[in-house]
Amino acid sequence: MERFERYREIIPEYDLFIEAIKREHPSHLRINTLKADPVRAVDALRERGFILKELPLENAWAFEGVEKPGATLEYFLGYYHLQGLSSMLPPHCMELAPGQVILDMCASPGSKTTQMAALTENRSLIVANELKKRRLGILKYHIERLGVLSVLITGFQAQNFPQRLLDRSPIQFDRVLLDAPCTGEGRFRLIMREAEQELMQPYRPESTHRISGYQRQMILKGFDLLKDGGIMVYSTCTYSPEENELVIQHLIENRGGVLVEPVNLPGINSVPGLTSWGESVLDPSLSNTVRIYPHYLDSWGFFIAKIRKAL
Repeated sequence: MERFERYREIIPEYDLFIEAIKREHPSHLRINTLKADPVRAVDALRERGFILKELPLENAWAFEGVEKPGATLEYFLGYYHLQGLSSMLPPHCMELAPGQVILDMCASPGSKTTQMAALTENRSLIVANELKKRRLGILKYHIERLGVLSVLITGFQAQNFPQRLLDRSPIQFDRVLLDAPCTGEGRFRLIMREAEQELMQPYRPESTHRISGYQRQMILKGFDLLKDGGIMVYSTCTYSPEENELVIQHLIENRGGVLVEPVNLPGINSVPGLTSWGESVLDPSLSNTVRIYPHYLDSWGFFIAKIRKAL
């Protein structure tokens, strides 16, 4: 695969990786504890015809056997949400707790926003920021369907999110999630529908560099909005070091007090982030980030970094 040849040296067992992206990954769902008891919800889905397999993450299941999982009564009642396993991982790295003030910098379609609301039992304040107006409808729909009561929606450019209120008092958050817009390579599968094949273009450096420029602006802003001692999680669904480790390196070089902490995801197979790429030697702490590949976890490819702002 021409698109991924540049990663041959950094993806372990590269041939197995190529075999993995030739297969369709399984469908996953998350039981929504704001609306449903997990045991009863699973029983109801099995009665509905879902063939369920428990995953190594709380309230996460792989499923098959249902043609339209987004058209069941249980779905409309908000008992579950269709969400890839990899996509569920970043909120679990944030040390979430009720009472926190949380910023989701790029929130739509709302999977992680609503997951964070469930993990904080609807007892936090989550600011769900989404610039694109055409994506606000689906964000609002999922917030309402899943019974989320703790969310405020804003529509700023993530890199220009305001740092002060009208009375000039500073805006700061206990937790920040930056699930950044990216080239989306982790979602590429060779069995894509014809309409999606245009996504599988050869690697274009100019596209990656343009997107990584936005990501660098966003991560600086997210860190500036973080309270001392607070945690920011940065994630993408791509393999490009320019959009992953090099973005974290940019933060380290341009801000003081950046602590890259280990990502702890028991039961999830991952590999450490890169500490070098090409001629670039990166900060050793980048080995605390994780890369998730589809031949190790049968889901999308992902990158996750956990960053604490020093006291």
